Amino acid sequence: MRQVVFGADELAPGEMRAVQYGAMSVVVLRDRHGRYHALRNACLHQGAPLSKGTLGPMVDGSAVGQYEPAADREVLRCPWHGYEFDVESGRCPADPARLRLRTYPVAVEDGQVVLGRDTVPGGQGKL
Repeated sequence: MRQVVFGADELAPGEMRAVQYGAMSVVVLRDRHGRYHALRNACLHQGAPLSKGTLGPMVDGSAVGQYEPAADREVLRCPWHGYEFDVESGRCPADPARLRLRTYPVAVEDGQVVLGRDTVPGGQGKL
């Protein structure tokens, strides 16, 4: 299924919006680099609407007690209990093997943000 959800100029970098995609609530967001991502709009912990959460850098660390923001990776943080999900993969960095949100292909086509299987995720145009 393909669905135009809104105009590309309606979402600035760092912003997100909940949309209905078929029977699912999906959060569409634009990361700080201007790339679009789409994930299921319900936290895996207790179902909080992730569209009410915050977007920020993923934190990496090469040693105990050492934390650095990742240059290219961002997480969507749950508004209720702070669970985090990688916006690209949907995986929770705290337990990536078990906790993963569903992600959806999203693209900008002719100035419109489009969700659907025949789009290039995060890219421009169709496959």
